[in-house]
Amino acid sequence: MNAPIGQWGRRLSDALREALGAGDLAAARALVTQGDGQARNLASEYAFMVRGLGITVRVLMDLLAETADRLAPEKSDAARDDAVGLVRRFAYDIARLPAGAPSQRASQPPPSGDRPEAPSRQGGGLAEAIAGARAALDECSAWFEQAQGGIADDIVRAIDAGDRVGAAALVDTKELGQYLPLHDRLIRFMAESFAWALRHGGSDGLLRFQLGAAQGQRQGFEKWERMPAAQFAWTSAFLLKQHMGRVSVREDEARFTIEQSPCGSGGRLRLLGAYEGPDALPFVETPGPLTFGQPRLPVYCSHCPIWNASATLRWFGRAHWVFERPARADGGCTLHVYKRREDTPEDFVRQVSLEARER
Repeated sequence: MNAPIGQWGRRLSDALREALGAGDLAAARALVTQGDGQARNLASEYAFMVRGLGITVRVLMDLLAETADRLAPEKSDAARDDAVGLVRRFAYDIARLPAGAPSQRASQPPPSGDRPEAPSRQGGGLAEAIAGARAALDECSAWFEQAQGGIADDIVRAIDAGDRVGAAALVDTKELGQYLPLHDRLIRFMAESFAWALRHGGSDGLLRFQLGAAQGQRQGFEKWERMPAAQFAWTSAFLLKQHMGRVSVREDEARFTIEQSPCGSGGRLRLLGAYEGPDALPFVETPGPLTFGQPRLPVYCSHCPIWNASATLRWFGRAHWVFERPARADGGCTLHVYKRREDTPEDFVRQVSLEARER
């Protein structure tokens, strides 16, 4: 937490671009090799996010199978077939990412024989589809870490050669060519899984699905619960800026406020048209904890009130993130980290409380 709060929302890659633009090659090289106080170095800048999203995706795939098993027989087969298609499309896309990513010398994708192969689109059930998707994700994640390390080495070589333009182009390749396609496909799978739960179980089914997903990741939330408020706000900003939106942080006497304009996951999905057209994601149209009490909310965004508020209220007696005007049409979202749990607004607790809903 060495950086001033005004820089908490700045990504390491952006700090590197600024140093290169200013011609400060020594500072640029230090950012690549030593990081910025949050990311350890440029090679590992997005490793935390990819690993975290990978854990989430694995939890969701297991929940697809568990949820399909719980459905009535007349609904289970259709839901299972739908889930098989969802998982196979994801595996196919993930397996193709290394081959399609822009590459530079040391950051070349593995030889074609070592790349994850797309699973067959025919034969096998949901368990087989999930096994194939897990294998594809494991291999793609391994490629990603190797490729990010390789291109970071290329950037150092460009800086040492005095090639500011070439180094900046490599930063773009690292971030926009390698990381962003993987990030966005992981986020889209999450959104499609939530849409599947809503389609086959209604809002009650989606709520159970989101609670199951939160429970499957509870260890991470428990780690956050042990952090002092300032450290948790700093960690939250680090997490949120890795979704590739614009993040700013400010502090007052009672709380830290994190502005996203747009949110780099749910907000960008909406701005990129994910809720429009023939393959549109749905909105949750039942006001309640899934929607922060609002009349409707994009289905992807429905995990935020449950994972970061409803579940943590049940587990720890407080909402980790208190949202203000969430999931706005312009992609923006505002959240607060309160320094004292007793300062959490009561009206927000009522919006997301599961206990109030269950009475």
